[in-house]
Amino acid sequence: MNKLTFVIAAIFAVISIQCSQRSEEKVEAAQESISEDIRDQRDEIKNDLQSLRDDINDRLDKVSTKIDNTTDDTKADLEAAKQELISQRDKVEKRLDEIDKASDDTWDDIQQGARNTADEVKVEFEKVKGQIKDKVD
Repeated sequence: MNKLTFVIAAIFAVISIQCSQRSEEKVEAAQESISEDIRDQRDEIKNDLQSLRDDINDRLDKVSTKIDNTTDDTKADLEAAKQELISQRDKVEKRLDEIDKASDDTWDDIQQGARNTADEVKVEFEKVKGQIKDKVD
């Protein structure tokens, strides 16, 4: 009976170890999947913000060129628009910097802030663009 108890205990130990290893593999796979999702989200948001920054820079170039070639009262409006565009670009740059420095643990907060900034800047950019469209284009 003593040998039988030992054999049964050994079998349970082997089964327990195998189950534990499978569980650990599943946990590792799940963690890797989460990390990959975070990287994908980070890349998507980063690309969106970079594209927005590029659009702002393009508009800034047009405004700056127009300011240099304008001597009338629209110059003040263009200068104000330029400052607003620079402010919006700075917000985008700040979020891009945060994204680059974000860890997986802080990603949720950074992600929400980046999305909010992107939405806010897009709205403001479209307003400024609309205000100066006829003066620049």
